[in-house]
Amino acid sequence: MALGFFLFGNCNICYAQNEALLLFMAYLKKTGMSRNSKLLNIVRMRCPKCHQGTFFEGHPYQLTRIGLVKASCSHCGLKYELEPGFFQGSYYVSYALAVALFVALWILKSLFLPNLNYLTTLISMVIALLVLAPLLFAFSKVIWIHLFVHYDSSTQK
Repeated sequence: MALGFFLFGNCNICYAQNEALLLFMAYLKKTGMSRNSKLLNIVRMRCPKCHQGTFFEGHPYQLTRIGLVKASCSHCGLKYELEPGFFQGSYYVSYALAVALFVALWILKSLFLPNLNYLTTLISMVIALLVLAPLLFAFSKVIWIHLFVHYDSSTQK
């Protein structure tokens, strides 16, 4: 935690991510997306079975606990690691998310900064990847388990 505070000060990145999440959730509520939506629960990083329990030990930017998945859901008891090495498959999802990030940055660069040279573009992409790497890593694990475990309404109390 001290290293995270040293790197991010009062964790403005965490605050910005939480603000963005709140805005996204308000948008979803306005558009009528269900609370049991798979997309919403991936963004909220919740248990895929009950959509109640948290998935990670800490926040993705809590550098001392980065990527630590809880052993099981505190609400429904789902064991998150379905088999030994289960989350190794999430590396493919992480790769896809990183490629999507690079493509999005390249499109934004082409639209808004067409005269920016390639070295500056490359450096900005690497910086964006380094800043967003913990979040991409976390989302890849959440997306991976959501592919294999589906919502069960009987787990609701």
